[in-house]
Amino acid sequence: MFVRTIARALAPAVCIMAAAPRADAQGLSGVVLDSLLTGGPLPNATLWIEGTPREAKTNLNGRFRFDSLPAGTYQITFSHPVFDAAGIAAPRWRVELPAEGLQGLVLATPSAESRYGRACPGARTPNTGYLIGVVRDAVTDSGLAGAAVHAMWAEVAVSRTTGVTTNRKSVRAETGPRGEFVLCRVPVNGEVTAWAAHGPASTGLITLDLGGRPLAARQFSVGPKAPPQAVTAADSAALTGRLEGTVKTIDGEPIADARVFVRGSRSVARTTASGAFSLTGLPLGTQVVEVAAIGYAGGRQAVDLRPGPPARAELVVAKGVQTLPTLEVVGKLGAGSDVSTFLQRARRGQGHFITEEDIERRGAIQFEDILRTVPGVQVVPVGQGYRVFSSRGAVNMQGDCPMTYFVDGAYFPFDATSAEPFPVAPIEILAMEVYAGAAQVPAEFQRLANSCGAIAIWTKRGGSGPPRR
Repeated sequence: MFVRTIARALAPAVCIMAAAPRADAQGLSGVVLDSLLTGGPLPNATLWIEGTPREAKTNLNGRFRFDSLPAGTYQITFSHPVFDAAGIAAPRWRVELPAEGLQGLVLATPSAESRYGRACPGARTPNTGYLIGVVRDAVTDSGLAGAAVHAMWAEVAVSRTTGVTTNRKSVRAETGPRGEFVLCRVPVNGEVTAWAAHGPASTGLITLDLGGRPLAARQFSVGPKAPPQAVTAADSAALTGRLEGTVKTIDGEPIADARVFVRGSRSVARTTASGAFSLTGLPLGTQVVEVAAIGYAGGRQAVDLRPGPPARAELVVAKGVQTLPTLEVVGKLGAGSDVSTFLQRARRGQGHFITEEDIERRGAIQFEDILRTVPGVQVVPVGQGYRVFSSRGAVNMQGDCPMTYFVDGAYFPFDATSAEPFPVAPIEILAMEVYAGAAQVPAEFQRLANSCGAIAIWTKRGGSGPPRR
């Protein structure tokens, strides 16, 4: 019978552990438990004894063993890819090994509170945790000091006086000398949108979820801001990235003619018959590549783009299922999908009217990009995408005011709270009408539930000709 010894490292200090001897001569074995990132036994960690060439690898259950060690005092630490990527220094344990050996040793990492609580003023509030990591330079791959890291999320509150309201919360931190950062009081449940910025350059919007745990780690990569037009081809290659990959279904079937893009870039690719795509001129750093295909749910994936050889991404999308509501006939617009009445409504001056030429001048990549400067309209981050809300109507229980959509004269149901991109690309749009408030909406676009206004989209497939003003 023996007593298992448990050691907890209190960074940056080390623990002196009493040894429970066993008749296993000069052997040292045990298990590594991690409460920081994995929440259990730590597999595939490489342990080593400082000052010696001795190493041991943990198995899938986090267990390790050193054989034939002379009695004495040892300092043990480890390395692990997850800890390295997060920029977390592994703890060090001091072990007193008797001549008889030691078995059943438990090496435990410190708690998130003891490790990072000092970086956050005040006590940690319930159901919140820490988002930690490193911001690196996309060109040199070194830690980037002075970068800003942001996190944003929606917080739902219930009150007897105001009912259910949704507030948008955010936190910010600045990286240290080696690019390390700690974001405090991040919710442990629900989606969090995070990004890093250094000067004018920024990463994409990354969606994270702590999954109920008090700590999550994320590494960001930020590249230099490329000028609008690089002076030479060499300059362009050094300041932009490339991305190649494929788009497939969950069954492995390629998807042809899918639209692939990186938000923040004007480069858009269409997949070939084999599902392959190639993008150039992309912003460096951690970005989000997205795919949209008719009949499929949108897909996205975070990628790290660096100068030189192209990065690769394998995007998997699922079949999209859309349930249409009962058909409701509310009137007749010109000749069905004809846009001939576009100019008539534009002359009334009761809405905001956008032509194909306007869209081209704005250089819009995503549908929401068209609406960023429209009066009375808010473009709000939702997950890794954006949604459009009115700032002039009555908000719903979530604190938002979703607008009603019409495509080629027909009502188009669309969940404004989802993270899926609007399924009409700017290059497909002939004209748009935006009515930010209910009082502006003309009779042909009136519905029972559009107190937040309406957006009418005329596509090149459904329109009769390009409207001009």
